[in-house]
Amino acid sequence: MSIKETAKNIIEELPDEATWDDLVKSLIKNKKITLGMTDLEIVQDSLSDDEISMIVARMHSLQEHPSEVIKSTAIYNVDNAITLGMLSGVVAVFFSFIFPPVSWLGAIIAIVAGGVALKHKQTKGWIPIVMAIVSIVPVLFVLET
Repeated sequence: MSIKETAKNIIEELPDEATWDDLVKSLIKNKKITLGMTDLEIVQDSLSDDEISMIVARMHSLQEHPSEVIKSTAIYNVDNAITLGMLSGVVAVFFSFIFPPVSWLGAIIAIVAGGVALKHKQTKGWIPIVMAIVSIVPVLFVLET
């Protein structure tokens, strides 16, 4: 079956009062478009009406805020200051109880990366800084006693 015939069949199955959203939902349901879909949604055999509505809502959100990346398909780059800061913060918090010198290094990297993220006005750039502070608190507590 050609693309034209498939498209005609999908359109003919729609009710006469169908909207553009109904057409898009039908195309998503038939896996003819995958824009806004997660990898899991693409490989599922079938999608529920709620799942299709969520996909359409993500597409509308992307249209309203074109600079925003679809959250379900966000890509984390190593050069992203927040990603580096969060990873460093996790290392700092984890090692603060096991081997504090590693924690100090992770805390420094988290603070610097968080500062860079805040300077570039990235959303949630403050989180790595908080994680670094949380990792330092146990060390300060041990040093006081």
